[in-house]
Amino acid sequence: MRIDDFTGMLENIAPLETQEEWDNSGWQIKLTDGEISKVMVALEINRQVIFDAVLNNIDLIITHHPLIFGGINNVDHNNNTGNYIVELIKHGISVYSTHTPFDKCHGGNNDYLGMILGLENVSLMGTDSSGFCRMGLISGKGMKVSHFIEHVSKALKVDKKLFNYAGSLDRTIKKVGWCTGAGAEFIRNAKSAGCDLYITGDVKYHAAQEARELDIAVLDCGHYGTEQIFCENIISMLDKIIGVDIIQCDVNLNPFAVI
Repeated sequence: MRIDDFTGMLENIAPLETQEEWDNSGWQIKLTDGEISKVMVALEINRQVIFDAVLNNIDLIITHHPLIFGGINNVDHNNNTGNYIVELIKHGISVYSTHTPFDKCHGGNNDYLGMILGLENVSLMGTDSSGFCRMGLISGKGMKVSHFIEHVSKALKVDKKLFNYAGSLDRTIKKVGWCTGAGAEFIRNAKSAGCDLYITGDVKYHAAQEARELDIAVLDCGHYGTEQIFCENIISMLDKIIGVDIIQCDVNLNPFAVI
C-alpha cells in the first residue's frame, strides 16, 4: 500500500485538523511517497523503539507522542531528538504521530479508556469545550473508591503503587470523568459536570489541593498509565487494512518503576 493511502485512512479516524494549536501531529519524518509493507505502532520514539523497528524491517512507525515537539532548530546527533532523527533516516524509517487528534476522536484514547473500565453511558464531558474529556457511570449503585482503584489498576495493567490519589478512600462513587495523559487542567470541569471521581495523569501538588477544596476525588494513574492503551487501540482500528503488516512495539516505555 502507498504510504499516503495508509496515513489517509488513519486521518479518517483521527482528522489532523482537530489537533490543538500547540500540538505537532502528522508527519515527523517522511522518507517515501511509495509503497510500505510493514508498520509498527509505539507510544513514542526512543533508542529501544528504533532498535526494535530496525530488527523488524519497519517502513513506518505510528506514534502517539510527536517525535518533534515545540520546533527544532538543528539536527545534532549529540542530543536525543537529533540522534533519533539521524538513526531513523539512516534506516529508511518514516514516522507519523497522531497525538491530540487521537485523544479526541470517536473511539480514540478517551473513549477506549471508558470501554476498558466498563463504564456506562459514556459521553463527552459537556463542561469541556476542547473535546478531550469523557464521563460515564459505574454500573449499579456505584462502588467504594478503594475498590474502583483496584479495578482501574487491573484494567490498565499498571501497579496501583504507581498511582496517586487525592480524596477519601471510603467514599462511594458513581459518576466518573477522565482525560488520558496530562489533564489536571480539567479538574474544575469534572466537578462542574457532577463527577465524583476524575481520572488523569501528571497531577501536581497544587492541583491535588484544589481538588480537595472542590470535594472531588482525583486519581492520577500517570501519563504512561493512561496512554499506554494507545497501541492496542489503534492497532484494533487499523488491523483490517489489507496488504500492510501492523505490529505493536514490544518496548516497555514506562519511565517509572515500583519501589
